[in-house]
Amino acid sequence: MIAPRSDAPQVRSSPAGNRYHYAVYGITLASEFPLASVVTAAGRGEAAIELELRPASYFRERVKGVPEDADDWIRHTVLDDGSVYIWVNRVLETIVAADGRRVACLKLEGADEQAFEANLLNFVLSTSFTLQGEEPLHATVVDFGGRSAALLGSSGAGKSTLAAFLIAEGADLVTDDMLRFGFAGDDVLAYPGPYRLKLFDEPARRFLPGAAEHGHFNALSGKLLMRPRRAGRPPDAPRKLSALFRLTEPREGDGVTVRRLEGAALAKVLIGSAMNIRYFAPDRLVRQLRFAELIGRRLPVYELSYPRGYSVMGRVAAELRRSIGA
Repeated sequence: MIAPRSDAPQVRSSPAGNRYHYAVYGITLASEFPLASVVTAAGRGEAAIELELRPASYFRERVKGVPEDADDWIRHTVLDDGSVYIWVNRVLETIVAADGRRVACLKLEGADEQAFEANLLNFVLSTSFTLQGEEPLHATVVDFGGRSAALLGSSGAGKSTLAAFLIAEGADLVTDDMLRFGFAGDDVLAYPGPYRLKLFDEPARRFLPGAAEHGHFNALSGKLLMRPRRAGRPPDAPRKLSALFRLTEPREGDGVTVRRLEGAALAKVLIGSAMNIRYFAPDRLVRQLRFAELIGRRLPVYELSYPRGYSVMGRVAAELRRSIGA
């Protein structure tokens, strides 16, 4: 693993028991240690989630008897009290309280600072939101001057590469990896996440060379963590979503196609795109089906199929823009 940058923030507790307060995903996040990829909250209102530092002994006591799988890079276990234990290999160890509001954290020895923060803000906060009754999705959202599109798909589906191309063409990033929803009347909103994009080196340097030059390489994922626009400002307000797009490879031929999903196909895509796929509480499936119905009534959800290759990216962008009227 490469050494962290000399200017990377070190995980240290705040002085005199104070908290750092940040605004991210539409909430106030209170933390005992500083975070570099989120903006400081303007006010000191009640925090929706609190991050607390705990020593290794705390976790050893809490997870006694929990089985370990040496081949798994992430462990996600619901403990007897309803809290959730998460371990990410060589990065972090956390326990999220059953109500989703408090998170005990430990950065593992030798962990890359930015990898620690990225996993904390993705896996851990998504678990907090899930325990609080929400359904964040694994998605990247880009904004076209007032019309936003969410790109869904499993890891490696091409979400970040397509987002980088769209950003190079004038769009801007709202959130990468995790989409937390808001609802206002009939509108569906996307809350802004950390203003950073995870991208493999080759597409990063092809589409966003200036950002790639100043990116931070994460040896664990093999990707660059970078700000899409160094001089840009993170969006500070939720963006109205115009559509969701599930990225797939074409079934036949080499065409670029957009097909609207309905019924069971739509529900399957939304449930399968859940950010937290390891939490199996008995009532969760009912909640996910209701969530799929709510999204399906308010937003078009499309299957976007195209062959993977840079030569078709312009056509893909044109179809996506056409579908949302951008």
